[in-house]
Amino acid sequence: MKPLQTDLSIFKKLKLEKPPVAINYCFHKPEGVEKLNKSLGLCEMVKEAQDRGKPFYFTKDDENCVGKMFLGMTEDPQPPRRSDGGNLGVKLQVFQSGRPNLRLRTFIPTLEKGSVNYMLYTPFDKIKYEPELFVITGNPTQAELLLRAMTTTTGEMYESRSTVVGACSQLYIYPYVSGKVNYLVAGLSFGMRGRKIYPEGTIIVSIPHQWLPIIAQNLKDMEWVPGYNLTRDEFVERDHRITEENIRESQNP
Repeated sequence: MKPLQTDLSIFKKLKLEKPPVAINYCFHKPEGVEKLNKSLGLCEMVKEAQDRGKPFYFTKDDENCVGKMFLGMTEDPQPPRRSDGGNLGVKLQVFQSGRPNLRLRTFIPTLEKGSVNYMLYTPFDKIKYEPELFVITGNPTQAELLLRAMTTTTGEMYESRSTVVGACSQLYIYPYVSGKVNYLVAGLSFGMRGRKIYPEGTIIVSIPHQWLPIIAQNLKDMEWVPGYNLTRDEFVERDHRITEENIRESQNP
């Protein structure tokens, strides 16, 4: 793993209730790090790192849902899930028939089998290596800053991609393999809602390593409150005034 070089100090300014977490996808066992001492789902690991306050890693033996399958650590832990015609989703009262359950599976990204053996989770103040995924949980105001920091120099479109089940894959595998920032609102995912991981409305933002230096730098450079502290009428008046000034300038270059 590459030693940390990106300056992450700007993220302290967000005043997050829970610290950001760095995730690294490891083939070799991380040295000098404790192994997870409990059984959790992949969707619970970020919160565990936030609450624990120190790094840990897990293997396929520590993950108690389908996350280990999505990570390529193992085959489906319950083989009938692949051959039941999607009936598991019906029995879980998520789908009305097996057809939509089977269709949804085509949207769930997975890693190549055997490519990852260990998942390393490090809370913000203990990060020593460049994160391969940087996960932040916060409120809509904090998430808006992160997403605007992504687009302010790039014009990149906001993307929220998820599925009713397998949302852990959309948050913790899709950004890693696609290189795209993704976010999800807590309360929309079947498993995460059932496991009661975050309060409803919490925004979970997953930032892949390609975007982390860009977002960090843009957070330093950009205006954090571009008129948001104005009243509704003041905001509209400001918008109209600036728009009219821009029209006049464009007509008289």
